[in-house]
Amino acid sequence: MDISTQRFAMNGRSMRLPPGFRFDPDDEDLVFEYLAKKVLHGPMDFDLPELRSCNVDPWDLLGDKNTEMYYFVKKAEIEKKGRETLSGYWEECEEEEVMESGDRGCNHLEGRKKTFAFYIGKRPRGTITPWIMYEFRLLSSRATRWSSSSLPRGAVENWRAVKVIVKEENEEEIEEEEQASDESDGEEVVQSR
Repeated sequence: MDISTQRFAMNGRSMRLPPGFRFDPDDEDLVFEYLAKKVLHGPMDFDLPELRSCNVDPWDLLGDKNTEMYYFVKKAEIEKKGRETLSGYWEECEEEEVMESGDRGCNHLEGRKKTFAFYIGKRPRGTITPWIMYEFRLLSSRATRWSSSSLPRGAVENWRAVKVIVKEENEEEIEEEEQASDESDGEEVVQSR
């Protein structure tokens, strides 16, 4: 993702990143480094932008050059305004995935990931598009390494990290081929003509 035209906060100051910079965290980094530090007010070298809602059409988020976008949004904004946009809506398309922090020092945090697909039109007859949104959240039982004071109950769940992407057609074909090969359980399938 070329985000050289976007402004981000770094060490508390707004800045423009140099051309060619690619921000490409894996899901665990996004949750246990960026989102955890945001929620627990930990020190961050690099901060993602905050959006007021998920009511923006995906192509308006990304612009012409980018194929992915990362941002933070408050849980209350999602609940208040939903995931409807002027052109369509986001619909959950997979079960929520549980994520573990591993050895990141966040062993009292658990992450969750939801996947949404964007549909153009009105519910329930919208047309699916190649736009995908991943919404990440944290669950907690105790404070972690970044928080010296205890947080109010539920404070960890107030923010979401969001990744929006547009899938290329060849990516979808590759995924379908991988799923087909997984379903064959390693047995070679021979088709007769």
